[in-house]
Amino acid sequence: MHENKEFKLYVEILNYSRYIRKYVLCNIPNVHRDLRIHLMDEVNSLIRNLVSAESTKGNIRMKYITEMIINIKMLDIISSDIRDFCPESKKHINKSVAILATLKNMTYRWQQNPEPNESTK
Repeated sequence: MHENKEFKLYVEILNYSRYIRKYVLCNIPNVHRDLRIHLMDEVNSLIRNLVSAESTKGNIRMKYITEMIINIKMLDIISSDIRDFCPESKKHINKSVAILATLKNMTYRWQQNPEPNESTK
């Protein structure tokens, strides 16, 4: 998976992970450490499900793609909680939600066509 840097969804998820680590996590106070932990758990789970989906085919791939959609929805819920409890990170959370919307759209497109041609990767 690491050698396939042209897989756009993979690159976008890694960029989202880097953005979250750089701009969002540092603005979450220690009082809300649980949100920080849950956020990173879901991001790591999203990456794990992407790698699993990429390395499988058929119904197993569909299972992992569905798990990715669930991870994205959970990230959206956690981001909403962070926006409510940590107003100082609101600007960065709004940008991360926009990135998350892009990820969701890309994942839904992959779900509609789980066996893409090499030209769509």
